[in-house]
Amino acid sequence: MQRLLLKTIIATAIILLMVLLVYAIGKIEYSKYQQSILKKTSDSELLSPEEIKLYFEGLQSSFDGVIVDSKKVLKINKTIESDEETSVDFELESSGDFFIICRVAYPEKTTTNGFLELTVNGEVFYQIIIDTFTYYDYTAIAFDRYGNEIVPEQYIYSDPIYSYFKDAKRVSGKPVLFSFKAGKNNLLIKNLRSRIEIEEIYLLPSTLLQDVPEYEDYLRKNGFSTEQGNGSENILKEAENLLGKSDFFISINNLQIPVITPYEVLKKKINVVDQNTFKYSGQKITWVIDVDKPGFYKVGLRYQQNLNRGVPVFRRIYVNGKVPFSEVSEYPFEYTEYAWKDKIISDESGTPYYFYLKKGINYISLEVTTGIYENTITFLQDSVRKIQNIALDIRKLIGVNLDENRTWNIEKYMPNVIEELETISSELKAQHQQLIDVVGKKGLASISEMLVVADLIDKILKNSNRLPFYLDELSEGSASAVQRLSELSMRLKEQPLGLDKLYVFQGEMEYSFKSTSMFFISAYEEIQKLWLSLLNKNEAYSIYEESAEQNLRIWVNRPVQYVETLQYLIDTDFTPKTGIDVTLSVMQNEQRLILASSSGRTPDAALGISSWLPFELAIRSALYPLSNFEDFFDFASENINIETLLPMVVEDKVYGITETQNFYVLFYRKDILEKLNVPIPDSWDDVKKILPELQRRGLNFYIPMCEQTIKYFNTTAPFFFQNDARLYSKDGIKTALNEDNSIKAFELMTELFSIYGLPEQVANFYNAFRYGRIPIGVGDFGLYVALSNAADEIYGLWDIAPSPGVVSADGKVERYQVASDRTAIIFKNAKNKDKAWVFLKWWLSKETQLKFARTLITRYGPAYMWNTANIQAFKELEFFEEYHKRAILEQWKWIREVQRHPGGYMVEREVSNVWNRVVIEGYPLRPSIDRSVIIVNRELERKLTEFGYLQDGIKVKDYIMYDTMEEFLIENLGNDAYEYLMKARKLRGEIDD
Repeated sequence: MQRLLLKTIIATAIILLMVLLVYAIGKIEYSKYQQSILKKTSDSELLSPEEIKLYFEGLQSSFDGVIVDSKKVLKINKTIESDEETSVDFELESSGDFFIICRVAYPEKTTTNGFLELTVNGEVFYQIIIDTFTYYDYTAIAFDRYGNEIVPEQYIYSDPIYSYFKDAKRVSGKPVLFSFKAGKNNLLIKNLRSRIEIEEIYLLPSTLLQDVPEYEDYLRKNGFSTEQGNGSENILKEAENLLGKSDFFISINNLQIPVITPYEVLKKKINVVDQNTFKYSGQKITWVIDVDKPGFYKVGLRYQQNLNRGVPVFRRIYVNGKVPFSEVSEYPFEYTEYAWKDKIISDESGTPYYFYLKKGINYISLEVTTGIYENTITFLQDSVRKIQNIALDIRKLIGVNLDENRTWNIEKYMPNVIEELETISSELKAQHQQLIDVVGKKGLASISEMLVVADLIDKILKNSNRLPFYLDELSEGSASAVQRLSELSMRLKEQPLGLDKLYVFQGEMEYSFKSTSMFFISAYEEIQKLWLSLLNKNEAYSIYEESAEQNLRIWVNRPVQYVETLQYLIDTDFTPKTGIDVTLSVMQNEQRLILASSSGRTPDAALGISSWLPFELAIRSALYPLSNFEDFFDFASENINIETLLPMVVEDKVYGITETQNFYVLFYRKDILEKLNVPIPDSWDDVKKILPELQRRGLNFYIPMCEQTIKYFNTTAPFFFQNDARLYSKDGIKTALNEDNSIKAFELMTELFSIYGLPEQVANFYNAFRYGRIPIGVGDFGLYVALSNAADEIYGLWDIAPSPGVVSADGKVERYQVASDRTAIIFKNAKNKDKAWVFLKWWLSKETQLKFARTLITRYGPAYMWNTANIQAFKELEFFEEYHKRAILEQWKWIREVQRHPGGYMVEREVSNVWNRVVIEGYPLRPSIDRSVIIVNRELERKLTEFGYLQDGIKVKDYIMYDTMEEFLIENLGNDAYEYLMKARKLRGEIDD
């Protein structure tokens, strides 16, 4: 035993010595490596905003040689507001196909490209995207409180720029080609996003962009000689040091691995162009290269492409604003797995291409293109629509009653269906083979779905007389042909490429790194991280982190990306303005607040907590009433919909303020409803009228109750509000579930299922909507984000409208929905209450919410839409379509919330139980309600006794329940309420200024 122990000690000592040795070597190698980085980059100065603007003007001059060849110049000189349109008439001597270049300016700050809808001669319409020019202010690089670099501010170039009209679907790698006729033509331009100013439009012949020389002609034209390509120039450019980019979504970021520079073990440096954001066709980034002498240069890149498995991604390479030769018009970058690869731009044999650069300033640009995949993507999207249409036609044919023993002479009813499916199958095989011929068998993993779907269709066609039985396999199942093809088209459309360095050199490329050095540096880094983790010092924004007593300490119930962004805004805006230092911490679980409150170790304030939690804390005397601040109602009524405050009311105080706001609106598939000639419903009576038409086609309508086993208040309360029903008596002592209006609410919410046939369970409305099984229903903000970013196959085929409601006696449709999402609070034992309120007013102000929302989008992409509760800020957010924004704002006029009650959980549960007993178990409604009322009243009595509102069954004081926040203001603020009510109604757009 002693011998074994001795051996263990010796082995442990040897391991520790080896670790220490690796650590020491790694530390030495890291020091050398850091010095080599400084040596390589010391002569590379970051561009100032003034230099960037000057250089960009030089880049824009490259358009001068293009627009002189235009066939027509249309003088517009007009500012087009969001959702506004302008019409342009012009004449052409002959018909033809044309590209369009516009000279456009963005007069106000925006985080999105220009989005236009173009109608040509009253018939064909296109959705168009036009470039911005955005750039970083590298001279104002900021650091977080840990010394990590933060992505610098982005700015949009506000003077006019030239831009092609590009495909808004981001499929085509070239500008959109427009067909115009000889004689009179009309171009109707509708602006879908932020205000733009269009000065001129230039029509360019389609042959103009095809006039790119081949490589040998390019060399000959520029007088290439071998001597010119063998100089000593060797320029290294950090890829993140851009001149600018064509849209805000392209992001520079940190990747914490030693092979990427600049790099520090313990500090984050901005060091890459993020491949997750540089992937959509038409996106372009540009660098400035200053060379001492003119001549021919080689170009190389250090890149990573590990998202599109086994297949290359494509870029179009520009030098000084033009594609120099056709071989780099669609240049491939191979899959690198997880490695970073140094690649010299070369031909298939590996012979480097030479690019001619003039003396002084030159511009090198990379533009995303779908390359060899463009035709395949278009085919896949067309195939998805064809299969969906076939499935819809089958639904129209068979209805809902499908006899399992029946066979169908399907061609009698749908004459072309077999031929269409055969064509899709054969074309899938052909497209698959074309791609394999280019990318090789290593790309099989990425495109195998094409053969899987082709085989699936072939299998179905072998039994074509039972085609209606294969709807799940075709378009409705989780692994259906539609799902497989749509997801494949999205993957191929995305062309991600991460970039670390740009090399411009003659002779041999000097810069390289030693794999042995990287091994020791990586080992040193991991050992250092392990040591810090043992000391609990490597967790950023930890709630256990020490902070000065005078600092405002705030816990945030959101992912670290949100916290980093907010801390950046605090450090660059709030603290300089107010002198108040703020320490943010990530709260992994909001339930921790209850534990912190009970132990007396709470922060000053908390952000991002669920709207129900302030009540639970407040009724236990853990929170400070925000309504105690003199300007609380003044601030709230000017910035947020005050109705969202009701869940945070206890007696005559308000204990929280709304931070983000949800919405429930009607989502519908325009293509399906138009084909079925089904109108958009405005009320529940309208919904009942369209249900038979949908259901006889095997389709249906969705409401959020369909997706929940337990029916929470967010799904059931709207039916009570729309029927002017209450959940509690006015004094809060008993429930009002058995009152007449409440019974009407129960009748509506149960009859929609038991009589009118809404689906009792829908696993996922997002998928059901995408694949057309449920083409219409009520959804929220989360669904909107998902459809906007991850439903490419129905791009432009869906829309939203205000939610259906109940028609009141005066003919108005009452479409009330809940909307509270996340809230902010201040704790009762906070040492900095006044500072916390100053912070909350800054944080929830229009200016800060706009800046935060835009910064999130520009750093992390469109999936990080911020659903701000500040209505003024929401109105100016440009990443919502304007007509969608109008529908959301209209729905926000109909916000009602459930006031919390100590026994409210029992009311919520029993409302759900009534629904289940009636719809699922088939019990009568009235007895089910009566049974639940007894259970609820018993629990209300118990909880009100616990909190001192009842004593021995006798009411000591009322637990006042308010129907609305307007009622709360009137009862508690007296004459002051009128002023706040007017402000609130103006904000919601219910009355004019």
